[in-house]
Amino acid sequence: MTRDNRFSPLAIPIIIGIALQILFIFPDSRDTPTKAVTEFAEAYFTADRSMIERLCDQSKTVNDIDVVARYIEAKSKEAQDRGFGMFYLRNKVYDLRTHIISRDDSSVKLHLTGKVKPPLKAFFTGEGYRSIDEIVTVVNEYGKWKVCGNIFSLAEL
Repeated sequence: MTRDNRFSPLAIPIIIGIALQILFIFPDSRDTPTKAVTEFAEAYFTADRSMIERLCDQSKTVNDIDVVARYIEAKSKEAQDRGFGMFYLRNKVYDLRTHIISRDDSSVKLHLTGKVKPPLKAFFTGEGYRSIDEIVTVVNEYGKWKVCGNIFSLAEL
């Protein structure tokens, strides 16, 4: 008598899928300059305090003032003055693209482009996309890539 093994055709694709997922985890966990810039941009436009993890030490403070705290405070005050919560001023980042302009051992200069749209506000006001077009310097600081300089005019608030 032959034994009917109806589960083997299903088991092989599942095993291959698990193996591919394990293989894809390693490249995604690697820290790169483009990953640093995209993580910073997403945190900046959503007014998330986690952007400080991707800022270099010299860009975190200007005249002994925490620029990230000041930026988030200004955004929340703007929302409060308009009578809204902070969610109203958060933006969604779309189609982020980076292009390396120059590179050396410890720094990379990138051209960042993309689009920003406030999801809730755009629904009620019909406001469209704003373009992102920035030149960003990324430095390797303590073994991790971090954004340096006055990106998106963060320090000018």
